Amino acid sequence: MVDMPSFENILTKKELDICELISKGQNNSQIAKYLYISEGTVKNCITNILDKTSTSNRAELAVKYTVEYEQAVTDMQVLPSSHNEELGCDFHTHPIARFRLSGDSNLPNLIPLIFMEQTFTIGRFDSNIGHKRCDFEFERTTKTVSRRHAAIEQLAPGTEKKSGGEASFPEAKINEGFVIIDLGSRAGTFLNGEKIPSGRRCLLKHGDQVSFGIAGADYVFVV
Repeated sequence: MVDMPSFENILTKKELDICELISKGQNNSQIAKYLYISEGTVKNCITNILDKTSTSNRAELAVKYTVEYEQAVTDMQVLPSSHNEELGCDFHTHPIARFRLSGDSNLPNLIPLIFMEQTFTIGRFDSNIGHKRCDFEFERTTKTVSRRHAAIEQLAPGTEKKSGGEASFPEAKINEGFVIIDLGSRAGTFLNGEKIPSGRRCLLKHGDQVSFGIAGADYVFVV
């Protein structure tokens, strides 16, 4: 069994979010606006984070976060290079977006989107099959998630809106981004509280709330 990243063991979800924003060069004011908290709360959280992680300043924290957390999570999700070569794919080896847990603390804290193909699939482990069917799989005990529950598709820059039916988007024109598609799941996929019709491609934006099932696996989309 792979050990979880040390940051995930010692920091809260809010502290992890702050670490991520610090690693991207955000100041306290920007972090406060992004997370909808006060600058005082940000300052207090950073003091606690520095103490918990035995770091002395923001720069050291940013480096340690990247090395000990982001890379460790990535390593757990990427297939071995030999497997990549067998499939003949030039895979991305770092997440370009992610789902951050906002619900049940017993579920994975992070779902990093590492695109092996154009579509990234999310589902539940099937013990009868014994191998992965989806790019990311919840434990088989996560009953709200179907074996093949949803897919995330990366859009190319300049993707145009297509008129009518399942291929329509809320915006008239989209730059590079992502859409989510429910794959006929039993409990449904919910975007900001609204159930997605099966097969419809719905635009994902930073901060969107996504639930895989009713009151099930609740996440926030982060880019």
